[in-house]
Amino acid sequence: MDVSQKVSCIINIMVIEEHRRKGIGSQILLALSEVAEAYGCKRIKLRVRISNTPALSLYMMFGFVKNRVITNYYSDGENALLMSAALPLKIPDDGNA
Repeated sequence: MDVSQKVSCIINIMVIEEHRRKGIGSQILLALSEVAEAYGCKRIKLRVRISNTPALSLYMMFGFVKNRVITNYYSDGENALLMSAALPLKIPDDGNA
């Protein structure tokens, strides 16, 4: 990656349990990516728990790729995956096309 390119980093996205699976996480991710683009960012990156399969699925659906494992990243010793995506994000096909 060219270091002269601006990169945005998502620190935390959370949707409370009773509101999950309603598209809220997708809307937040798209809004954050639009702001990053408006500031001239070309890529977006994040870290996610390896055990968080719902989040991993969401990020991969939007074109994020797994870059590397960060061992013992979380305070409980769990590893994280560093993921990144080019902006604009890939908009997933909702299956209604």
